[in-house]
Amino acid sequence: MTNRQWFALHSWAGFVLGALLLLVCVTGVLAALSYEIQYLSDSKYRALSSRSGPVNWIQLEQNLAAAYPDSQLISVQVHQQTYLAGEASLATPDGFRFAYFDPASGSLTGSGDWGRLSRFLRNLHMYLSVEGVGKVVVTSLSFLLLISLVSSFYVYRNWWRQWLHNPGKWRWAVRSSWASWHKLIGLWSWWFVLLMTLTGLWYFAEHWLLKTPLQYYPPVPRATLSPAPNATPPTQPLSLTEITSIAQQQRPQLDIRAVLYNSNAKAPIVVSGQAGDLLLRDRANRIYLDSAGVVIGTQHTADLGLLAYLTDMADPLHFGNFSGLAVKLIYALFGTGLCILVAGGMRMHWLRSKHKQPSLARWLGLSGWLALLVALSGIVWTSATFSQRELSKPPLSPLLGTLAGTQPSCSSVAAAC
Repeated sequence: MTNRQWFALHSWAGFVLGALLLLVCVTGVLAALSYEIQYLSDSKYRALSSRSGPVNWIQLEQNLAAAYPDSQLISVQVHQQTYLAGEASLATPDGFRFAYFDPASGSLTGSGDWGRLSRFLRNLHMYLSVEGVGKVVVTSLSFLLLISLVSSFYVYRNWWRQWLHNPGKWRWAVRSSWASWHKLIGLWSWWFVLLMTLTGLWYFAEHWLLKTPLQYYPPVPRATLSPAPNATPPTQPLSLTEITSIAQQQRPQLDIRAVLYNSNAKAPIVVSGQAGDLLLRDRANRIYLDSAGVVIGTQHTADLGLLAYLTDMADPLHFGNFSGLAVKLIYALFGTGLCILVAGGMRMHWLRSKHKQPSLARWLGLSGWLALLVALSGIVWTSATFSQRELSKPPLSPLLGTLAGTQPSCSSVAAAC
């Protein structure tokens, strides 16, 4: 291909669905920092102290029992970043509710509904709030990023010599000024663009893999409906304290960060956490319990094949959620650079074509208007639906009020005695 052809391909890839691509990039930056934005917006999202040991599950459960006696626990999780409050999902008489807590002390910091900024941004960024179809549309944009990235090295001659090139003053109406800054930002951001491209392509492939019979992730064990011989059936579902104590006894080195109750007797209770794996999300390490508290399966990172490993590595790499605030800020910085690249490409296309095709309708073209329509529709639809959460089945967890002032018994939790 000639340089002119590479340039035409580069321009097309950056502009054909530019409005939608820009929306995904902007929401991606905000989604990566969504919990930090919430942290600044309200004190309930903030941890009261930095956690250095296990989560105080016992005190947390007692505090939840006192504050929400008529509710049931659906799930509970804490974040990688110790300055963020943990979240307990509750089935209350009035519907779904979040209770936020300090992981170190178990103290409650506030409550809220399903709809919040982090949910809005992630729904919009990941799938435009349209589940399967939206995910295909969003992840397909990774192919445009790939074309833009590869073609840029052919369009930008002698790019390896331009790391410290001075692009001059940024002038709004001058295309050459936009081009100089576009090249410099692109040169310094290429590694980030590549990372977003590869993880986006993986999300695209994963969507279709899940529709095939290929079993590439370790299967979830099924819980038995009948108790083991000589076992005493539990008088009520397991408490959070009992579950975490059993799991900790099974894997003492696991930093337990999440517990998910089952809503079906055949499904297990799932405990997950971190075992020193830097680039894997918490769910890579799991402990499965049945309703009687019997461990029916465990999952270690060593059990993951290549595809399963990629599945659990994609999110931390895509959102920078594998370390502290510094990494997130680096992601936000280069993510902003990617947004400028997309917006700058659209601006340069306008400056280049306004004399030949001054009409905005002709400049955008059919694909441009389609991208703009999809982007605006995604924003409107997400705004209307992101706060909705229906509870189809109640969780198989105890009524919190029945746990007030109680402690786990030695017969059910040996580790607590």
